[in-house]
Formats: sequence, structure tokens, C-alpha cells
Amino acid sequence: MSNLAAAHLSLRGFTLITSRPTRLVDLSGPQYPIRSHAPIVVSDVQPRQQRDDGAPAKMYEDIKPNTLEFFNSRSRVKHLDAEEKIVFLFDYSTAPSKPALDGTNGPLIFSSKEVIDWRVLRDLKRANKWGVMRHPMVLNFVNERLLDCAFFYTLHVLAFAIFLLLLSSHIFSHTTAKDIAVTAFIAVFLFFMLLKGAIKARISHSISFWFIIAYAFNIATYAATFLYVWLPTIFSYDDYHQEQKQIVLWFLPIVAIISAWVNFLYILRKSPYGIYIFMMCRILKSFGHIATIWIPTLIAFSFAFHLIMRDSGTEPWESFDKVENATVLQKLFVILQSVTKTSTMMIGEVDANDILGTRQWIPSILVLVFEIVTVILLMNLMVSLAVGDVSDLRNSAQDKLLKIKVNFVIEALQLSEQYTMNGIPFEPLHKRITNNVLVIHSDGSYFTRYDVSLRFGGERHELITARTVHGDKDRAYQLSFLEPGMRVRIHPLRGRPHSVFFNSCSMKLIETVDSGIPELEPDPDNYEDYDTFARRYAKWVIGLDWTGYIDIGKKHRFGKLFSTNDIS
Repeated sequence: MSNLAAAHLSLRGFTLITSRPTRLVDLSGPQYPIRSHAPIVVSDVQPRQQRDDGAPAKMYEDIKPNTLEFFNSRSRVKHLDAEEKIVFLFDYSTAPSKPALDGTNGPLIFSSKEVIDWRVLRDLKRANKWGVMRHPMVLNFVNERLLDCAFFYTLHVLAFAIFLLLLSSHIFSHTTAKDIAVTAFIAVFLFFMLLKGAIKARISHSISFWFIIAYAFNIATYAATFLYVWLPTIFSYDDYHQEQKQIVLWFLPIVAIISAWVNFLYILRKSPYGIYIFMMCRILKSFGHIATIWIPTLIAFSFAFHLIMRDSGTEPWESFDKVENATVLQKLFVILQSVTKTSTMMIGEVDANDILGTRQWIPSILVLVFEIVTVILLMNLMVSLAVGDVSDLRNSAQDKLLKIKVNFVIEALQLSEQYTMNGIPFEPLHKRITNNVLVIHSDGSYFTRYDVSLRFGGERHELITARTVHGDKDRAYQLSFLEPGMRVRIHPLRGRPHSVFFNSCSMKLIETVDSGIPELEPDPDNYEDYDTFARRYAKWVIGLDWTGYIDIGKKHRFGKLFSTNDIS
């Protein structure tokens, strides 16, 4: 449990329980500067068991590549506070000296050049081990594959944006060239969709329900677009059922454009603007919860206003009696207009001149009650819920983005492995070597490098490879204080610091994702940032935001790990 925080504590006494320890935690050392008004005595309640015979523990090659212990043994970290950066060193290479395969994992470790591939990511995802997935070594692998796919992702976004603009312009003027262009886009998108579905059916043991929904929605989008483009040509061959044909030709463009817009937003989720799409979905979900109040209120006031204004002759408040031989659909349309007018009044566009023009008590009082209930109370309730949802989403957005990008990497690696062609001018995605040096600065910027000496047989391989991995065992530390009373000084991210005094308390200390990585004793090489413009663009368009997964800087770690909600 490293990188706790810089805090001012005066403790009366508590017990700290840690799990998955890889080394002793020195709470009084320089890395954990705890300042107290009383001396601190740290005693190891449950010390680590050591082997008396001096024999080495189980080698890390025998550990499954889906545990924190495995990735910790392959990683080293160095906190350079003076330079305000963190340096991670990883070893992704396989062990060529061990030809035997693990019966449990099969060819997972030895099927490629590196210990992580799409199978490891898939197993972690299926086992819901997102804590392991957030390990810096796994995140670096995912990020490197994302950067490798940045060019193709950009092509996908540009192609669908052109397709959406072409489809929108097709409404105002459609020519044969536009019809052929839209059809070509549909054919390309449909080809890759069928390819993706074939890989899922061939490799995956099960297909999720949401994948089927998304797949069916895409098929419906392309089908509606294709029919919208070519049905006018087909309908022009005869003059039968013109009214029904006009309804179809009027409805298909609406379905095609709206569904294409939804698909475009779905593609943009992996972009830097994906968080705003999540906000839209979160607000829509909250609106679904409050709709149990909003819909009955809307219907009640719609009928009330319709009863008052139906004889005024003002649209849309029309009486059913004035519509001669009105069908059921026409009557429902009158009700729909009344509901629509009331809904526009609910968002602030009251426009009550027609109602107040009746110069009657009841309509005026009804408008006043309507403004209080809907415009003031209900709408402010919806706005406050939306603000709260957006605030909560900012804390969990990186986790949602990680799940989406991991799925994207898995599908890209599967596609590369299944359909690799000989003679291509570039190296396939699943065969590319991952950069094993990650440098993260305090401002969130980062760069990666490849150091061949960190792999098996390298000159400095002993710095990155752990020879022993200790067992998974809980640790307990008793912290005692010679003076009573406890004072906690809290430094929030915003606002001034303040102190809280307790007679007794329990504290929740959150372990960071890099806490189990052994510290690199010597200083690492001075790696420089030589990223090109294309590399920087790839980081911006689809790369991971490391500040959402790694606690960078003392102030950031303090705000992450200690808050008023964590102390009781």
C-alpha cells in the first residue's frame, strides 16, 4: 500500500488492515510524512512468514498472467519528486527457456511475443477483474494498442461523418452520384460489421445481449438508409398506392438520419469528447426515473388547459366537436398537440396570453399553479438531478471509458490475428512490440519508450524482473499514540484546509493501483520525449488519460485518498 497521502494526523489509535502486501509499509518514512502531536509506535501484528531454508519462492513464470502478483513481478516504479514525474519499467517478454505449457492457461503466455494478448484481456474482463485491469502494466499495453489503432479510428470517424453529411444533403438534392456514394459507404460499413460478427461468433463463447441490440440497430440503420436512397427509383415505375408510397418516403429519411446520428455518437465515445456523450446518457437515465412525475403532470395540465381553451378557437386548443366526422386518429392528434403545447410551456415558454385573454378567474389561477409546479419546482428538480449526475459521472467516467476501450482493443487484436495477410507493408497489430518504459509527468502528460535491455537477456534485466513473489496474505499494523485525542487536517482539492478533532475513529485507506509494484532502487535512465506530431495526435484522439488511473503528485494523491467521507 504505497502512495497514501501527505496528511497531518494526531491519532489516538487504530488498526490498519492491508491486503495483497508485497513489502512492508513504513508509515513513518519519508514517503508517508505523517505529522502528529504524539510519538508513533508501529508494531507488526501479523508479520510476513519467511522461509527458513532460504529456498526461493515460486518463480513468476508459474503464476497466471491475470493476477496482480504477476504484473507486480514484471514491473518497477520510481517516483522522481524533484523532476515531478513517475517512471514505470515493464517486462512484457516471454520466457523462451521454458518450453512447457501451463495446463490451466494453455498457450496464453507463450502464444505470442509478449505475456499479454487479447486472451488475457478477455479473461480479465470476463472475471470482472477491473482492479487487475487498472494495473499500470496492463493499462500501458492497452494504451499502446489504442495508439496503434488511432489512424484507423480516425478514418472510421471521418468516414461516418462524411456519410452523415452526405445523407443529410441527400434530402435537399439527390442525384445518381450521391445515391452511389451513399450505397458505397453502406457496403463498406456493412462488410466490417459482418466481419466483426463473424469473429464474435467464431471466437467468443457467448455474445452479450447489448452486442445483439447494437448489431441489430446498425443493420436497421443501413437498411433504412438503403431503402431511402433507392425506393424513389423503384416507386417511379408505377403509379399505384401513391399515398402509401409518400408516407414511406417521408418516414424513411427521418429514421435513417436519426439512427445514423446515434451511431455517430456511439463511435465518438472513444474520442476525447466521449465523456459528454456519457453525460447525455446519464441525464437521459435520470429523466427516465423522474418521468413518473413529469408525465402525469404533463397530461393533467394538458387536459386542464384543453378543457378551458377548447371553445376559444385558439390553436392548438381545438374542440373535438368542431372537427366534422373526426376519426380516432384525428382526435388523438388534437390531444397530442395539446400535450406538445403544454410541454413547451413547461420548459419556460409559457406564452399565456391566449389563456389570460379569456379574462376569467380559473384560467388565471391555473396558469399560476402551473408555473409554480412545473416551471419552478419540477424543472429545477430536473436541473439539480442533472448537475448531480454530471458530478458523479466525472468521478466514474474513466472507468466507463476504460471498459469501452478495452473492448475495442480486444476486437482489434482478434481481427488482426484472424485475418492477417502476407505481404502487407506494415506489421500486424497483434505482433507489434509494446513500449516497456512509461514516464508520467505531474501535469498528466506522458511518453513511452522501448528499452531492449529490460527484456529477457538484457543487460539490466535484473532491475525489472523479480525472482520471488510472496504469497497473498493480509497484514495488520497497530498504531499507538502516547497522548489521547486525534486531529485530522484535511486538504481538499478546492477551498481552504480545515482541522477535525476526534476522540475515536475508523479510517478507510484506499490502496492505489501501483501500490504493489516494487520500488526501483537505482535511478532509471534519463528517458527523453521524442514523440512525433502523429504520436501526440494519437494520444489525444484515443489514448488513455493516466490522471484517471495513477495518482500523480502529492496534492492529487491527498485529494484522492483522504476526504471527509472516508473518516467516521
